[in-house]
Amino acid sequence: MAVQELEGSKGCFVCDRTGTNPRSLGVVIYWDEEACQTVIPFYPDDSWCGYEGIVHGGILTALCDDAMAWSAKKALTEWTVTASMNVRFLRPVKSGQKYTVFGSASDVEGRKVRTTARIVNEDGKVCVDAKATFVAVKTKA
Repeated sequence: MAVQELEGSKGCFVCDRTGTNPRSLGVVIYWDEEACQTVIPFYPDDSWCGYEGIVHGGILTALCDDAMAWSAKKALTEWTVTASMNVRFLRPVKSGQKYTVFGSASDVEGRKVRTTARIVNEDGKVCVDAKATFVAVKTKA
C-alpha cells in the first residue's frame, strides 16, 4: 500500500504542524494512492468538545472539510475552496477514543470537484458523513 504523508498547510486550523497557528488541531493527513483517498487518524481530547465528552460538530466538519479539500487537490492538482457542504452526524464522536477521517473525490467537472468524507470509529461504524463541492481557486493573471 502506497501511503504518503502530506505536508499540511502552514497556518491551517486543522493541519498546521509548523507552529504558525498555535490553535491548530495539528492532525497528520495521509494520501492513500491505492484507495485514492485521504486518511486522517485522530484522537480527540476534551479541548475538542462542545458538550462534555462529545466532540464539537464544527471541529468534525472542519476535519471532513480538510479530508475532502486534500482529495480535491489530488483530483485537480491545484488548490480548491469549499463551495457547498452537507454534513450528517450519525453517532457521537467522543473524546479519548480513536477515529479516522476518509476523504475522496468522486467527480471532476471543469473547475468543480464533488467529494465525500466519513469519520469512522474503531469498530468501523460511520459517525459522520459529509458531501461537498469544491471549486479551483482562480489564480491572478
